[in-house]
Amino acid sequence: MAFLRLDRLINLHDGYRKTLRVDHLEVLMVQERGEVFVVQSRCPHREFPLEKGSVKEGVITCPWHNMAFDLGTGAHLGGGCDRLKVYEPVFQGNLVGIIV
Repeated sequence: MAFLRLDRLINLHDGYRKTLRVDHLEVLMVQERGEVFVVQSRCPHREFPLEKGSVKEGVITCPWHNMAFDLGTGAHLGGGCDRLKVYEPVFQGNLVGIIV
């Protein structure tokens, strides 16, 4: 397993939302109310990018078809759709990343 660096902590703030590509992996990192979430970057429904989706109270809603997902668990809140893959953010010094 390896630490994949995503960004520096100094860049994070509430409202932060950024699609990041590291090696073969593309993830979306979001900060809301001081909590950092890392999930797959595309909606499992139709593969549309989630970066422009709305985020409220730990839920991200795909801007294309209004599919809503819990950022902490990846669960689709309406049922009938695959979960988002969720990655645990890892903090090392002044960096945030994930372990893969």
